[in-house]
Amino acid sequence: MGRLHKGALPPGALLIAAIGFGSLLFSPRPAGPVPAGRISFSAAQESSRTAKWVYTTGNTIFAGPVIGNDGTIYVSSSDSFLYALTERGERRWRYRIGPLKHVTFIRSTPAVGEDGTVYVGSTDRNLYAISPVGELKWRFEAGREVLSSPVLGKDRTIYFGSEDGFFYAVDPEGKLKWRRALGGPVHANAAIGRSGTIYISSEEKRLYAYHPDGALKWRFDADSPLASPALGPDETIYIGSKGGFLYRLSAEGEVLWKYRTGKSVPAAPAVGKDGVVYAGMLDGPLHAITPEGKLKWEYPVNSIVNSTPTLAPNGQILISSNDGHLYAFNAEGRPIWQYRTRHAPSSVPAVGRDGTVYIGSHDGDLYALTARAGKFSS
Repeated sequence: MGRLHKGALPPGALLIAAIGFGSLLFSPRPAGPVPAGRISFSAAQESSRTAKWVYTTGNTIFAGPVIGNDGTIYVSSSDSFLYALTERGERRWRYRIGPLKHVTFIRSTPAVGEDGTVYVGSTDRNLYAISPVGELKWRFEAGREVLSSPVLGKDRTIYFGSEDGFFYAVDPEGKLKWRRALGGPVHANAAIGRSGTIYISSEEKRLYAYHPDGALKWRFDADSPLASPALGPDETIYIGSKGGFLYRLSAEGEVLWKYRTGKSVPAAPAVGKDGVVYAGMLDGPLHAITPEGKLKWEYPVNSIVNSTPTLAPNGQILISSNDGHLYAFNAEGRPIWQYRTRHAPSSVPAVGRDGTVYIGSHDGDLYALTARAGKFSS
């Protein structure tokens, strides 16, 4: 299974490129409430990004694509396969990582080690380690589904959570180093600091900081269940809650500030090199927040899907929405371009070495998007 479509835009994208959205709105939104549905692009912006190719898997792509050091694109699909594709959209290999069911809801984004080993979780309870040529190296069985994405430590330890309520540390040979009970299903993805400290959140309203040997460093109790954490340049921790707050914590677990978003923050924020934090809300605007916890700008991207923004090398902020579009903004909150997929985007986008943007969709398509000039426009 899997089909490659080269150089063709989906019908929806052609329609949008032709008709546009009316008047341009280039001004960043000020602080305070903003009306919904106000994003607008010119026809030139609509058509400035085209599909190099579209690769079709057998089901929804919830997990974000990952790009290896050699340019290989790895993506897991709910059709129960992990795919390895070339930069031209040709399949190198695929490996079955889950049960053959109509819907498996595989959400684990792969992680690629320095030796090219690909690690990915599955709904069949396993964490898989796949070689660069698509052969099984080992698999580690947890107590229930592994929906979180594995994260690699400096010593090549693999960290991940499971629906069984445990957070696991597994060595490069697939042996258990330690596990810790977090009191409920672990959907979140861990973040690892320069010191080796591992940060992981739980559905039980807590953020944990562990030493590499599994010893608890500290625990933070929040107002409601927490999304995945993200780290800033100074190793402060940013994390959103379902209760409508974004927290900034010190490396020692102290609250530096608490920003009220008003709506659930369902995924990890993205933190720029300048310390500006970009966070998507559930059915709400994209927020840009200063390192001091003040609103810099917001823009009403509604129905945000899997709302971790992606920061491109040229500073653009990419975020997908359940309205069927992938949006790009600059650091001042100005809309740069948008692209309509055939069905709504369902994954966090990734950016390749040449600026190609990769995004998965609900119908199982992986899109490779490029500007007409073949560059990632700024």
